[in-house]
Amino acid sequence: MRIGAHVSSAGGPQNVFSRVEEIGGEAVQLFISAPQQWRLPALKDEQISAFREQREAADIPAFFHGVYLMNFASQDPAILEKSVASLTSYLQWADKLGVVGTIFHLGSHLGAGFEPMMKQMCTLLRECLEGAPNETLLILENSAGQGNCVGKDFAEIGAVIRGLDNDPRVAVCIDTCHAYAMGYDISTREGCELAFEEFDREVGLRRLVAVHANDSKMPLGGVRDRHENIGDGHIGYEGFQAFMSHPGVQDVPFLLEVPGLEKKGPDAENVARLKKIREELGIPGP
Repeated sequence: MRIGAHVSSAGGPQNVFSRVEEIGGEAVQLFISAPQQWRLPALKDEQISAFREQREAADIPAFFHGVYLMNFASQDPAILEKSVASLTSYLQWADKLGVVGTIFHLGSHLGAGFEPMMKQMCTLLRECLEGAPNETLLILENSAGQGNCVGKDFAEIGAVIRGLDNDPRVAVCIDTCHAYAMGYDISTREGCELAFEEFDREVGLRRLVAVHANDSKMPLGGVRDRHENIGDGHIGYEGFQAFMSHPGVQDVPFLLEVPGLEKKGPDAENVARLKKIREELGIPGP
Protein backbone atom coordinates (compact mmCIF):
# COMPACT_ATOMS: atom_id res chain seq x y z
CA MET A 1 0.00 0.00 0.00
CA ARG A 2 1.38 3.38 -1.07
CA ILE A 3 0.39 6.60 0.69
CA GLY A 4 0.43 9.60 -1.64
CA ALA A 5 -1.28 12.89 -2.34
CA HIS A 6 -2.55 15.38 -4.86
CA VAL A 7 0.00 18.19 -5.15
CA SER A 8 0.40 21.36 -7.18
CA SER A 9 1.98 21.21 -10.63
CA ALA A 10 2.78 24.94 -10.61
CA GLY A 11 5.93 25.70 -12.57
CA GLY A 12 5.63 22.49 -14.58
CA PRO A 13 4.30 18.97 -13.96
CA GLN A 14 7.81 17.66 -13.29
CA ASN A 15 7.78 19.56 -9.98
CA VAL A 16 5.16 17.29 -8.42
CA PHE A 17 7.67 14.59 -7.57
CA SER A 18 9.84 16.74 -5.32
CA ARG A 19 6.72 18.24 -3.72
CA VAL A 20 5.15 14.90 -2.88
CA GLU A 21 8.45 13.55 -1.59
CA GLU A 22 8.75 16.58 0.72
CA ILE A 23 5.62 15.44 2.55
CA GLY A 24 6.58 11.76 2.52
CA GLY A 25 4.30 10.72 -0.32
CA GLU A 26 4.76 7.45 -2.21
CA ALA A 27 2.32 8.17 -5.08
CA VAL A 28 1.14 11.39 -6.69
CA GLN A 29 -1.88 12.93 -8.38
CA LEU A 30 -1.84 16.15 -10.41
CA PHE A 31 -3.61 18.40 -12.88
CA ILE A 32 -1.82 19.27 -16.12
CA SER A 33 -4.20 22.12 -16.91
CA ALA A 34 -6.30 24.51 -14.85
CA PRO A 35 -9.05 22.34 -13.30
CA GLN A 36 -11.78 24.97 -13.74
CA GLN A 37 -10.95 25.91 -17.33
CA TRP A 38 -11.49 24.20 -20.67
CA ARG A 39 -8.05 25.04 -22.01
CA LEU A 40 -6.38 21.83 -23.16
CA PRO A 41 -2.99 20.81 -21.73
CA ALA A 42 0.02 22.10 -23.65
CA LEU A 43 3.43 20.90 -22.51
CA LYS A 44 6.83 21.71 -23.99
CA ASP A 45 9.26 19.00 -25.02
CA GLU A 46 11.58 19.85 -22.13
CA GLN A 47 8.69 19.50 -19.64
CA ILE A 48 7.82 16.09 -21.05
CA SER A 49 11.42 14.91 -20.78
CA ALA A 50 11.80 16.34 -17.28
CA PHE A 51 8.58 14.73 -16.08
CA ARG A 52 9.55 11.30 -17.37
CA GLU A 53 13.03 11.61 -15.86
CA GLN A 54 11.69 12.71 -12.49
CA ARG A 55 9.03 10.00 -12.47
CA GLU A 56 11.57 7.29 -13.18
CA ALA A 57 13.96 8.66 -10.56
CA ALA A 58 11.22 8.88 -7.92
CA ASP A 59 9.88 5.44 -8.91
CA ILE A 60 6.35 6.24 -7.80
CA PRO A 61 3.02 5.90 -9.66
CA ALA A 62 1.46 9.10 -10.98
CA PHE A 63 -2.21 9.79 -11.73
CA PHE A 64 -3.92 12.68 -13.49
CA HIS A 65 -7.16 14.20 -12.23
CA GLY A 66 -9.40 15.46 -15.01
CA VAL A 67 -10.81 18.99 -15.06
CA TYR A 68 -13.92 19.66 -12.99
CA LEU A 69 -15.97 21.09 -15.88
CA MET A 70 -16.42 17.80 -17.69
CA ASN A 71 -20.00 16.49 -17.79
CA PHE A 72 -20.79 13.48 -19.92
CA ALA A 73 -24.44 13.51 -18.79
CA SER A 74 -25.09 17.08 -19.94
CA GLN A 75 -27.65 17.93 -22.60
CA ASP A 76 -25.57 20.87 -23.84
CA PRO A 77 -23.75 19.86 -27.06
CA ALA A 78 -20.95 22.38 -26.42
CA ILE A 79 -20.20 20.95 -22.97
CA LEU A 80 -20.26 17.42 -24.32
CA GLU A 81 -17.83 18.30 -27.11
CA LYS A 82 -15.46 20.02 -24.70
CA SER A 83 -15.71 17.14 -22.22
CA VAL A 84 -14.68 14.60 -24.85
CA ALA A 85 -11.83 16.82 -26.04
CA SER A 86 -10.55 17.36 -22.49
CA LEU A 87 -10.63 13.74 -21.35
CA THR A 88 -9.19 12.49 -24.64
CA SER A 89 -6.34 14.98 -24.33
CA TYR A 90 -5.63 13.88 -20.76
CA LEU A 91 -5.53 10.23 -21.83
CA GLN A 92 -3.13 11.09 -24.64
CA TRP A 93 -0.86 13.05 -22.31
CA ALA A 94 -0.97 10.24 -19.77
CA ASP A 95 0.56 7.97 -22.38
CA LYS A 96 3.25 10.50 -23.31
CA LEU A 97 4.22 11.06 -19.67
CA GLY A 98 3.98 7.48 -18.43
CA VAL A 99 1.05 8.16 -16.10
CA VAL A 100 -1.21 5.33 -14.85
CA GLY A 101 -4.41 7.02 -15.96
CA THR A 102 -6.89 9.87 -15.50
CA ILE A 103 -9.30 9.97 -12.56
CA PHE A 104 -12.41 12.01 -13.35
CA HIS A 105 -16.02 12.76 -12.43
CA LEU A 106 -18.72 11.69 -14.87
CA GLY A 107 -20.77 14.82 -14.19
CA SER A 108 -24.43 15.47 -13.41
CA HIS A 109 -27.57 14.48 -15.28
CA LEU A 110 -29.17 17.70 -13.95
CA GLY A 111 -32.47 16.00 -13.23
CA ALA A 112 -32.77 14.06 -16.49
CA GLY A 113 -32.10 10.79 -14.66
CA PHE A 114 -29.27 8.31 -14.79
CA GLU A 115 -30.86 5.71 -17.07
CA PRO A 116 -31.90 8.16 -19.82
CA MET A 117 -28.32 9.48 -20.03
CA MET A 118 -26.55 6.11 -19.91
CA LYS A 119 -26.28 5.52 -23.66
CA GLN A 120 -24.96 9.02 -24.26
CA MET A 121 -22.32 8.75 -21.53
CA CYS A 122 -21.05 5.42 -22.76
CA THR A 123 -20.96 6.57 -26.39
CA LEU A 124 -18.89 9.62 -25.44
CA LEU A 125 -16.54 7.69 -23.14
CA ARG A 126 -15.99 5.16 -25.90
CA GLU A 127 -15.06 8.06 -28.17
CA CYS A 128 -12.45 9.17 -25.61
CA LEU A 129 -10.94 5.70 -25.41
CA GLU A 130 -10.80 5.39 -29.19
CA GLY A 131 -9.22 8.83 -29.42
CA ALA A 132 -6.36 7.72 -27.18
CA PRO A 133 -5.50 4.14 -28.23
CA ASN A 134 -2.89 3.42 -25.60
CA GLU A 135 -2.54 1.54 -22.31
CA THR A 136 -3.40 4.33 -19.86
CA LEU A 137 -6.55 3.97 -17.82
CA LEU A 138 -9.85 5.84 -17.79
CA ILE A 139 -10.62 5.91 -14.06
CA LEU A 140 -14.18 6.58 -12.87
CA GLU A 141 -14.59 8.21 -9.45
CA ASN A 142 -17.67 7.77 -7.25
CA SER A 143 -19.58 10.93 -6.38
CA ALA A 144 -21.10 12.15 -3.13
CA GLY A 145 -24.50 12.28 -4.81
CA GLN A 146 -25.12 16.01 -4.58
CA GLY A 147 -26.62 17.89 -7.51
CA ASN A 148 -27.79 14.80 -9.40
CA CYS A 149 -24.18 13.68 -9.85
CA VAL A 150 -23.65 10.46 -11.76
CA GLY A 151 -21.76 7.58 -10.16
CA LYS A 152 -23.21 8.12 -6.71
CA ASP A 153 -23.17 4.39 -5.96
CA PHE A 154 -21.30 1.34 -7.15
CA ALA A 155 -24.31 0.12 -9.14
CA GLU A 156 -24.21 3.21 -11.37
CA ILE A 157 -20.47 2.91 -11.87
CA GLY A 158 -20.86 -0.77 -12.72
CA ALA A 159 -23.61 0.03 -15.22
CA VAL A 160 -21.33 2.47 -17.04
CA ILE A 161 -18.54 -0.10 -17.17
CA ARG A 162 -20.90 -2.71 -18.60
CA GLY A 163 -22.11 -0.08 -21.07
CA LEU A 164 -18.50 0.16 -22.22
CA ASP A 165 -18.47 -3.61 -22.83
CA ASN A 166 -16.30 -4.17 -19.76
CA ASP A 167 -13.36 -2.50 -21.50
CA PRO A 168 -10.18 -3.50 -19.61
CA ARG A 169 -8.92 0.09 -19.72
CA VAL A 170 -11.80 1.29 -17.52
CA ALA A 171 -10.92 1.36 -13.82
CA VAL A 172 -12.28 2.91 -10.61
CA CYS A 173 -11.11 5.20 -7.83
CA ILE A 174 -13.06 5.12 -4.56
CA ASP A 175 -13.26 8.44 -2.73
CA THR A 176 -13.78 7.65 0.96
CA CYS A 177 -15.48 10.97 1.72
CA HIS A 178 -17.89 10.57 -1.22
CA ALA A 179 -18.70 6.97 -0.31
CA TYR A 180 -19.41 7.91 3.31
CA ALA A 181 -21.54 10.86 2.26
CA MET A 182 -23.59 8.50 0.08
CA GLY A 183 -24.31 6.22 3.02
CA TYR A 184 -21.60 3.58 2.75
CA ASP A 185 -20.54 3.19 6.39
CA ILE A 186 -16.87 2.52 5.75
CA SER A 187 -16.05 3.67 9.29
CA THR A 188 -16.76 0.16 10.62
CA ARG A 189 -15.45 -3.25 9.60
CA GLU A 190 -19.01 -4.49 9.09
CA GLY A 191 -19.83 -1.51 6.91
CA CYS A 192 -16.66 -1.99 4.89
CA GLU A 193 -17.53 -5.64 4.27
CA LEU A 194 -20.94 -4.66 2.95
CA ALA A 195 -19.53 -1.87 0.81
CA PHE A 196 -16.84 -4.02 -0.75
CA GLU A 197 -19.25 -6.90 -1.32
CA GLU A 198 -21.39 -4.50 -3.35
CA PHE A 199 -18.34 -3.07 -5.13
CA ASP A 200 -17.10 -6.51 -6.11
CA ARG A 201 -20.55 -7.55 -7.29
CA GLU A 202 -21.25 -4.40 -9.33
CA VAL A 203 -17.74 -3.40 -10.47
CA GLY A 204 -15.18 -6.04 -9.56
CA LEU A 205 -12.33 -5.47 -7.11
CA ARG A 206 -9.78 -6.00 -9.89
CA ARG A 207 -10.84 -2.63 -11.33
CA LEU A 208 -9.98 -0.69 -8.16
CA VAL A 209 -6.71 1.12 -8.92
CA ALA A 210 -6.73 4.08 -6.50
CA VAL A 211 -8.34 5.47 -3.35
CA HIS A 212 -8.94 9.15 -2.67
CA ALA A 213 -8.29 9.15 1.06
CA ASN A 214 -10.39 11.91 2.62
CA ASP A 215 -12.20 12.17 5.92
CA SER A 216 -15.67 13.71 5.81
CA LYS A 217 -17.00 16.90 7.36
CA MET A 218 -20.50 15.58 6.69
CA PRO A 219 -22.16 12.79 8.69
CA LEU A 220 -22.98 9.40 7.19
CA GLY A 221 -25.43 9.88 4.32
CA GLY A 222 -24.95 13.65 4.30
CA VAL A 223 -24.85 13.68 0.48
CA ARG A 224 -22.34 16.54 0.29
CA ASP A 225 -18.71 16.57 -0.81
CA ARG A 226 -16.83 18.13 2.11
CA HIS A 227 -13.31 16.79 2.71
CA GLU A 228 -11.67 16.79 6.14
CA ASN A 229 -8.20 15.87 7.38
CA ILE A 230 -7.62 12.23 8.28
CA GLY A 231 -9.06 11.43 11.71
CA ASP A 232 -10.70 14.84 12.15
CA GLY A 233 -13.99 14.05 10.45
CA HIS A 234 -16.93 11.69 10.80
CA ILE A 235 -15.06 8.68 9.37
CA GLY A 236 -12.39 9.18 12.02
CA TYR A 237 -9.06 7.54 12.74
CA GLU A 238 -10.66 4.22 13.69
CA GLY A 239 -12.76 4.40 10.56
CA PHE A 240 -9.65 4.58 8.41
CA GLN A 241 -8.22 1.65 10.38
CA ALA A 242 -11.32 -0.33 9.43
CA PHE A 243 -11.19 0.73 5.79
CA MET A 244 -7.46 0.17 5.32
CA SER A 245 -7.65 -3.26 6.94
CA HIS A 246 -9.87 -4.56 4.14
CA PRO A 247 -7.94 -6.86 1.76
CA GLY A 248 -9.43 -5.11 -1.26
CA VAL A 249 -7.40 -1.93 -0.74
CA GLN A 250 -4.10 -3.17 0.61
CA ASP A 251 -2.33 -3.13 -2.76
CA VAL A 252 -3.95 0.12 -3.92
CA PRO A 253 -2.36 3.61 -3.80
CA PHE A 254 -4.04 6.07 -1.39
CA LEU A 255 -4.12 9.66 -2.66
CA LEU A 256 -4.87 12.41 -0.15
CA GLU A 257 -7.10 15.32 -1.19
CA VAL A 258 -7.54 16.78 2.30
CA PRO A 259 -7.49 20.49 3.23
CA GLY A 260 -4.31 20.11 5.31
CA LEU A 261 -3.65 21.47 8.77
CA GLU A 262 -2.74 24.88 7.36
CA LYS A 263 -5.46 24.80 4.68
CA LYS A 264 -2.85 24.47 1.93
CA GLY A 265 -3.76 20.97 0.79
CA PRO A 266 -2.31 17.55 1.62
CA ASP A 267 0.62 17.79 4.02
CA ALA A 268 3.19 15.72 5.87
CA GLU A 269 0.94 15.30 8.90
CA ASN A 270 -1.89 13.68 6.94
CA VAL A 271 0.56 11.40 5.12
CA ALA A 272 2.03 10.45 8.50
CA ARG A 273 -1.41 9.63 9.91
CA LEU A 274 -2.13 7.16 7.12
CA LYS A 275 1.36 5.67 7.38
CA LYS A 276 0.84 5.18 11.11
CA ILE A 277 -2.37 3.27 10.45
CA ARG A 278 -0.60 1.19 7.81
CA GLU A 279 2.10 0.36 10.32
CA GLU A 280 -0.40 -0.46 13.08
CA LEU A 281 -2.18 -2.86 10.73
CA GLY A 282 1.07 -4.47 9.62
CA ILE A 283 0.43 -3.64 5.96
CA PRO A 284 3.58 -3.54 3.80
CA GLY A 285 4.58 -0.25 2.21
CA PRO A 286 6.39 0.10 -1.12
